[in-house]
Amino acid sequence: MPRRKYILLNIVLIIIYLFTFSSHLKAQTKREPFQLEISTLPTGFASYLIGVGLADLINKKSTMIKATHIEGRSPVVHMRTLITKPEKRKNYLFFNTTWDIWEAKKRIGPFEKVPFNYDEFRFIFLMGVAGNGLCTLDPNLKTLKDMIGKRVIFDSTPGGGREIVYKGIMNELGIPVDKLKYQYASGESASAALRDGMADVIYSGSAIKTLPHTHVASPFTAELVATKNVYFISFEEKGIKSFKDKTGHPVDFQVLPPKILGPLQTEPYTILLKPLGFCAHIDMPEDVVQEILRVVYENAHLLKEYTPMAEIITKESLASLGIPEVAYHPSAQKFFKEKGVKIKGLGF
Repeated sequence: MPRRKYILLNIVLIIIYLFTFSSHLKAQTKREPFQLEISTLPTGFASYLIGVGLADLINKKSTMIKATHIEGRSPVVHMRTLITKPEKRKNYLFFNTTWDIWEAKKRIGPFEKVPFNYDEFRFIFLMGVAGNGLCTLDPNLKTLKDMIGKRVIFDSTPGGGREIVYKGIMNELGIPVDKLKYQYASGESASAALRDGMADVIYSGSAIKTLPHTHVASPFTAELVATKNVYFISFEEKGIKSFKDKTGHPVDFQVLPPKILGPLQTEPYTILLKPLGFCAHIDMPEDVVQEILRVVYENAHLLKEYTPMAEIITKESLASLGIPEVAYHPSAQKFFKEKGVKIKGLGF
């Protein structure tokens, strides 16, 4: 009996030890939530609300990631942040556009004096599609050629993305861009300049709400249309295609039916399309990228509760930025293949 008791005691002790060790091991291997920072644009933009929604969904639907959304600035600022602060590269998800990445890789515009391997920035998924056009209060300005000698606002700063594309397209059409009188202003300021007679033509803004061509005007364009007789100047398809073929720029275009952006848009209106997306540095961990995509893939339909402009984000459209497969984060490429999500454009 003493020997049997001794054996039983040892068995009990071993069981206690194994249970304690197992609990300790689980405690050690239990992972603290990954701290993800999401930065989009300033308050008032649809992308800001989409960023808020994404952070909220991640915090509700994931135990692996804790997300914080912040009010950010432009893609230029976002990329420069990760260039100068490498410690943020693993946990910083930010708003970017395919146009800005193209400019960065070409080292032109605001990226001219900022050396970096911009291939390290990769898209995760589509956020939306912006429409960029031209508008005026002068009914006699009907074509791009009519703008020669006129005061124009193409962008908020010299060498900005819109200015590069607008000038590039006009050059392809043989329009002397050096004979335009350039001014620079952000949306609201540009609208005020046009309304007050300080500019003749400014850029218009919109975003696709639902496919194929339901656009919602940007706030500055919507306010202008509501208070003035606004006329729209189309880009010419020939110039767009020539510029795109020569440069490899990701610009696309779409012809909007009459009345989409205002009562005086009586003719079809050809605008440029700029795909928008969430982007990250290639150092962002594979499992983090996949978890972000899992949450979005399973809950994309909920994003429109934060802004109607998120309706374009669906399971099928996540990889519809119109860029090559290699332009996506490797983990996003893997996720799309596993889920059967086609890497494509929006099909315009």
